[in-house]
Order: sequence, then C-alpha cells, then structure tokens
Amino acid sequence: MPIALATYDRLADFLQAEIALQLGEARGYLVEHRLSPLLVRFGFDNLDGLINSLIRERESTLVQAVIDAMVTNETSFFREPGTFDLLRTRVIGHLFEERQGRALRIWSGAAASGQEAYSIAMLLIDRFPALARTANILATDVSMRMVQRTRVGWYSQLEIERGLPHSLARRFLIPERNGYKVRPEVAALVSARQMNLARPWQMLGTFDIIFLRNILIYFSPTVKADIAAQLIAHLAPGSVLVMAAAESLPDPDGRFEKVTASEPHVVRFRG
Repeated sequence: MPIALATYDRLADFLQAEIALQLGEARGYLVEHRLSPLLVRFGFDNLDGLINSLIRERESTLVQAVIDAMVTNETSFFREPGTFDLLRTRVIGHLFEERQGRALRIWSGAAASGQEAYSIAMLLIDRFPALARTANILATDVSMRMVQRTRVGWYSQLEIERGLPHSLARRFLIPERNGYKVRPEVAALVSARQMNLARPWQMLGTFDIIFLRNILIYFSPTVKADIAAQLIAHLAPGSVLVMAAAESLPDPDGRFEKVTASEPHVVRFRG
C-alpha cells in the first residue's frame, strides 16, 4: 500500500529536522523501497504506522534504523582521482613541511562505509611513509551501520574493483570471507565514529585536511552556511578543505582560496 501523502510530508519534516536531509517531493517510491524492510523487524503492518510511531515515540533504535535506511551511502575508493592526485602533488607534502613535521590530522566527513578514509591512509603509506607513521584519520557518518562497516574494514570484490588500483589492493588488502579486509597497518590510521553534521560539532579539534564530499548537495543554503561557520572553527590557517567537484560553500568574507585553478573545489583556509 503506497505511503499516504500526509505521512510522507511528516517523514520529510522529520529528516530535515534530524539530519538536514531534504527529501523533496514525489519520492514515495524511494521511501517505500528503503523503509519496507523495517516493517518485519519492528512489527508494523504498513509504512504509515511505522512513520507515525517514529515521529510520535522517537524510539532511538527505530530512529537510527530509519536514518540508516534513508541516507545515501554512495562511495568508492579513490573517488574523483584528480582530487587525490592534487593531494599527492600539491597538498600533503606542503602541509607536512609547513607543520614542521607535526602529525597531520585528517577528517573524512560523511564517510559512508569508509572507502575514502582508507584511500587517504593508503595514499599516505604509499607516498608519504614517514608522515603516515604519526598521521591520524577520523571517519564520521550519521549512519551507525556505516560507522560499523568502516570499523570492520571489509569490502566485497565489486567494491574493491570500483577505483582501487590492483597494485594497492595487493599491497593493502587481505582476502577474507569472499571479499577483502584492510591490513592492520592501514586500519591503524583510521578511527570511525558517528556524527550528525546537522548538529553542533563537539570534541573534534583542529584538522589539517577536511574531506566533505558529496554531502553538501543534500543540504539547504541555510545548513550550508551553518556548516561553513563550523568548518572555520576546525581549520587552522593553511588547512585544506576538499569538496566534491560540483560542490561549493558560501564564503562571503573570502576566507578560502583555491589551491589550484583547475580544482576549484579544493580550497585552503586563509585564517
């Protein structure tokens, strides 16, 4: 039975308030596809009952399950290779010298199942082994299911084939359970935790590189402005922000500059 329009609108308002996700209009098919598997798990006869209970009771397990189901978790290893080439040639080495050898802190926000964070770790170990010994990478996502996947560090053959060069796969992965698990030396660089970008960011500290890719497109201009303000509090002068190729953040005060004209989505914080 299709979801009622009024219930759909209530779910859209809930997702906007909880995680700043704009569901949009006429996407009932998406809601039905993603939430129907939860009916048996939580004992509901239909989606209207599930969503009404979600909003009325706000039971934490159901709230997290709905968020896990509704967020898009599209990611891959070394996504947008040109961005990683720029990091390798123009960003990481420069930052390491500028920080006078201090350990670099890197944050992969909206990391989904962790391929981005592990791509960064592999790049560091492969090209900057001295830096990799002390660097630490934080991967965060609003989906607890994705955080757990990142912590496990296991990926299917299909996931490995999407962007990970064979040379790095052979070097940094271990065959396990019809798939592959990242080696301990790679996993040691990455920690994962749950984080809702739509809530105030706490206890994060300052980062040298922040990846915030393929998530800004889901936010309203107001939320983007809030995120820009919070980013400034977590960047030191000279730190680098990496967005997706089609993304940008409001910068009315000119506090960011392009690292290179050819990659306008990779910017350096002026301070």
